[in-house]
Amino acid sequence: MNTQLIADAVRNSRDEAEATVWDRLFAFWFRRLVYTQIWEDPEADLAALQLPLGSTIVTISSGGCNALSYLTAQPAQVYAVDLNEAHLSLLKLKLAGLRAFSGYAEFWQFFGEAASASNSQLYRDRLWLMLDADTRAYWDKRNIVGRPRHAYFTDGFYRHGMLGRFIGLTHLLAKLARIDLTALLTGKANDPGRLQALDRLDRLFHSPLARLLTGTPALLFSLGIPPQQRALLGAGAPLNEVLHQRLLRLINGHPNETNYFAWQALHRSYPGPGDRCLPPYLQRRQFERMRDGAGLIIPVHANLRQFLENLPAREVDAVILLDSQDWMAPDEIAALWNAIDRTGRDDVRVIFRTAGTESPLESAELADLRQIWRRDEERSAIGFAQDRSGIYGGFHCYVRR
Repeated sequence: MNTQLIADAVRNSRDEAEATVWDRLFAFWFRRLVYTQIWEDPEADLAALQLPLGSTIVTISSGGCNALSYLTAQPAQVYAVDLNEAHLSLLKLKLAGLRAFSGYAEFWQFFGEAASASNSQLYRDRLWLMLDADTRAYWDKRNIVGRPRHAYFTDGFYRHGMLGRFIGLTHLLAKLARIDLTALLTGKANDPGRLQALDRLDRLFHSPLARLLTGTPALLFSLGIPPQQRALLGAGAPLNEVLHQRLLRLINGHPNETNYFAWQALHRSYPGPGDRCLPPYLQRRQFERMRDGAGLIIPVHANLRQFLENLPAREVDAVILLDSQDWMAPDEIAALWNAIDRTGRDDVRVIFRTAGTESPLESAELADLRQIWRRDEERSAIGFAQDRSGIYGGFHCYVRR
């Protein structure tokens, strides 16, 4: 079932005959654990949404970081919906940790540091019995050399997953190009070492090797970018140049001492426990709120549109679509927004990101949706400005007219 749901999404609502070899390959690829950390900033989301207390939120789950972090807004419930069972298994593991661990120190050790040999024992003693059969089977599954998946948390969890391994490849390329990633991460703006690293980074991204690699669709699968989104990301510009500019925005757009996305990109880990430079759900000051609110998170394995269609009318205060519409054809986007229209309250807010700069709702094919929905320019600008990940071309917030 998981494979078919993802395949249907990747085909972009096209007929089977129109699905390319790359579409089918990505659908196969995306069944895996792609994101060990979600790459949308939850604090930017909440700043744009400005939700009242007791809201009902529907979000695409991905790795669950944001679904949990939305608990800081004190919602009534958060539906975390996803097609990828690996991502839902990660969310369920985090929920089990909130319920089972003795306190913040153990939760940080397992999910923040995520590199302690004793985490295998923590998994067996504390988490295993808290998991449903499918989630337990996912984390217990062994690879070809007999190593279980839960062992990812013993040697650097954030180095695993498709994106983690892709970032590892980029670190190897940076080492070969003699780029000092530490200088990029912690150096002051005008330090000679950082300026030299930026210059070498520029040369690497404009090298024949970079043009070759970014011209290969399969390479971007590890970033979770399907063929359709790859076209939107480039928008006619060379992809190596677009990715270079997005990386510069990631590492230069916000202070890196508080930008955990930059730490994951350049250091493949978080700087340490506490309250700074961490996603909200991993912050010490938020731990009790996370623990108390864990029961408000409802993981759902489903197509998002179909899930919304089965909710009661006027049930939802906010819908977070991540970048999912970049995968969709206009008719599927229209059906999704019709479902949001039915299930959303009068003041429902919808946010999403796009690989390119433009919102799909502003296209000619979706003009009818603009009779109901309008882009909130102020909230969209707030979200884009505050999003520390810097990897998306657009942040969009829509409300009813």
